[in-house]
Amino acid sequence: MSKISNHRSQQVADEVFTGFVHVRGAREHNLKNVNVDIPRDALVVFTGISGSGKSSLAFGTLYAEAQRRYFESIAPYARRLIDQMGVPEVDAIDGLPPAVALQQHRGSPTSRSSVGSVTTLSNSIRLLYSRAGTYPPKQPHLHAEAFSPNTPAGACPKCYGLGRVYEVTECSMVPDDSLTIRERAVAAWPPAWHGQNLRDILVSLGFDIDRPWRELPKKDRDWILFTDEQPTALVYAGFTLAETRRALKRKEEPSYQGTFTGARRYVLHTFANTQSALIKKRVSRYLLSGLCPLCRGTRLRRESLSVTFAGVDRRTVQHAAEARRRRVATHCRGNGSRDREDGARAS
Repeated sequence: MSKISNHRSQQVADEVFTGFVHVRGAREHNLKNVNVDIPRDALVVFTGISGSGKSSLAFGTLYAEAQRRYFESIAPYARRLIDQMGVPEVDAIDGLPPAVALQQHRGSPTSRSSVGSVTTLSNSIRLLYSRAGTYPPKQPHLHAEAFSPNTPAGACPKCYGLGRVYEVTECSMVPDDSLTIRERAVAAWPPAWHGQNLRDILVSLGFDIDRPWRELPKKDRDWILFTDEQPTALVYAGFTLAETRRALKRKEEPSYQGTFTGARRYVLHTFANTQSALIKKRVSRYLLSGLCPLCRGTRLRRESLSVTFAGVDRRTVQHAAEARRRRVATHCRGNGSRDREDGARAS
């Protein structure tokens, strides 16, 4: 019995401490019973032509199996918060540590993206605070979603989880008040046909677009820029105010019927919803941004920030991550400057 026990202990020791991940009989996708030993604690690169099975081995086999083993240790409720890859086709994998996968396809980063959201590490942090956090007296238990600024349950109600608030002013949207509306005094409006459409609708609504902006009554300027109303009007494209009034009186056939959108509404809606980087960059020129006064940049609700783990709240974790990111960025810029200086001296 002693010999068997010693043999088993030695076998376990060999499996754990060999320093390799042993893969046997990998058959995921286009892999054909692949056996391979992969060094641990090292940078390992899989190379080969397209379709040779690099992704099938790295993601479809190694990461999928590491994820499967991790899921066995957590509750079913928690599993639904994390994307699952399924069980890989493989005979055996030994020496496999916990793994994090950075997807090989190009992502689509947004103002909400972070290393935590890209790697899904933020899912684990949210679960930690939800299940093991210390709550203030009489505060209801929060689900994991409440610790994410990217969900309605967790996002700050003032900045909607962005950490900053964006606003516009008359000066930011009308940089030159000596221009008329026809001369595009409202610079924040879109260029080309859409902007012309809004100007023509104003004429149909009774506004003089050939009068310098600064000479228009303040109530008219405020309505044009800040209204949330979206009235429709019959449009006579290119007509002056007098010509439009005559056409309406004579009940002439209009060019089309258009819907008006105020400049502020257009800028904020476009900035929040456009998928075009160029359009987003253009409208951002008319926005003034500042730290959210409610969440102070943490992006979370107050209820979420009141929960701590080991005396640390989500604000502290987030600030530490941001500080680390800034240090790394500064270090990289410094190294780049030194490299350029060394190159200049060498030349």
